[in-house]
Amino acid sequence: MNTINIIGLGSSDIDSMPVGIFKRIKTSENLFLRTEDHPVAGTLKEEGVEWTAFDDVYENNDTFEATYEEICRLLTEAVQSADVDYAVPGHPLFYETTTELLMDRAESGGYRVNIVGGQSFIDAVISAVEVPVNDGFQLLDASTLKLEDLSHKKHTIITQVYDLFSLSDVKVTLLDYYPPEMNVKIVTAAGGSDEMVYETPLHELDHMQITSNLMALFIPETELDTQDARSIHNMMDIFDTLVSEDGCPWDKKQTHKSLEKYLIEEAYEVIEAIERQDDEAIVEELGDILLQVALHSAVGNKDGYFNFLDVLSSMNRKVIRRHPHVFSDAVVEDMEDLDRVWEQAKKNEGKKEKVKYEKEYADKVLKWMKNTIHNQKPLSAQVEEKGDNDEAR
Repeated sequence: MNTINIIGLGSSDIDSMPVGIFKRIKTSENLFLRTEDHPVAGTLKEEGVEWTAFDDVYENNDTFEATYEEICRLLTEAVQSADVDYAVPGHPLFYETTTELLMDRAESGGYRVNIVGGQSFIDAVISAVEVPVNDGFQLLDASTLKLEDLSHKKHTIITQVYDLFSLSDVKVTLLDYYPPEMNVKIVTAAGGSDEMVYETPLHELDHMQITSNLMALFIPETELDTQDARSIHNMMDIFDTLVSEDGCPWDKKQTHKSLEKYLIEEAYEVIEAIERQDDEAIVEELGDILLQVALHSAVGNKDGYFNFLDVLSSMNRKVIRRHPHVFSDAVVEDMEDLDRVWEQAKKNEGKKEKVKYEKEYADKVLKWMKNTIHNQKPLSAQVEEKGDNDEAR
């Protein structure tokens, strides 16, 4: 069984390349380069090194996915007859999709994979921006960047930014999270003799005329109250603090039963805001509903039974289970099919019909909301009282 040796070219010029890797590349008899667009390529050519490059594969395909698939196919064909040395920018195990594909398919492809190493661009970027990283950092890919990936609590390095178009795409996402005036840094050719570091306000990120396939974006950690206010974990911390021994005298005394009436009150106020078509009020009143959920969850966490993430997980799983026509392979042609799918999903969960109970509760709720919205007696107790009276009759 032959071997594909995946060799890291490092992130900059020949001066940063370890001697051992340089010797290996120079003596290779079957060398492939993912791309010739790398600072070491010129020096290797001057040294008489010969190779096959895959730059034409990029030109002949419309997507990176198709490009990487074809590169892996060509390497798999080549390794059937002899060992292969395959050189990639940076380190083979850092954001190198072809490495992942080759490793995943080694057994079925009939070859072995050997990682030879190379300098990662990460050290070079951190050195270039001169920022100590003591508490960790996050490494993100611009081509798959999503808002939920971002965290202002850690330094962030974003790779796969190589032209103004990719910078523009990244900027759009970042502006939904960070303030536009925040300074960020663009690093090109990190660690090499041509290394450059540019600092710019985020909103001007794509105004800079920079094009390089050796470019990375650095965003420093920062305090960001606007994002803390949107954080689920921050919300959990707030409510856990409120119900703790050192928390609010009112909140820490609450139980699920003592909070019953407030949930009904808030639901009524949401309906009122909807009837008024008042979007600001709807936002506020839905927030009050969430406040009740968060407070119940904090009480549950304090008692050791559940927390907000358990509630969130239960809800997400239920929504997915009950929509197999969206998240699975169930087919729905009309509302009749939809009702059937919905009822079957509930049946699969072991749910029992609660029609009588729900009507009983609804009647009581409507009366309670109308006449005794500020009654201190828990709603469940009132329903139980009605049930006892019915049995007595």
